[in-house]
Amino acid sequence: MTDELLMRLWADAHDGFSADLDRGILKLDRFLRGRGGPSATIGRAYAPAPRTATPTDDSVNTASAALAGVTACLATMGLLLTVALLATADLHPAHAYPLFAHTIVA
Repeated sequence: MTDELLMRLWADAHDGFSADLDRGILKLDRFLRGRGGPSATIGRAYAPAPRTATPTDDSVNTASAALAGVTACLATMGLLLTVALLATADLHPAHAYPLFAHTIVA
């Protein structure tokens, strides 16, 4: 009975929703088409920034990319550990882990 009621409500609202969606897409289309000139008028707004010092080899870029990857992994592990501790705070008492007691309470 509830399923039938929900299906009838959905069917009644579907036409109105579809019409609203069509009108919204048409308004967006008119807005985007009426914006004006081509993108060439922007000029050099998106030109790359000049580098003050270029590295002589790719080892500097590789090292910074590796460091960024290691940092991202460590940050992800720290966040996962924090979430796990907060999610299971009722399973382990705070007095058993004095180092993490402030993390669990916070």
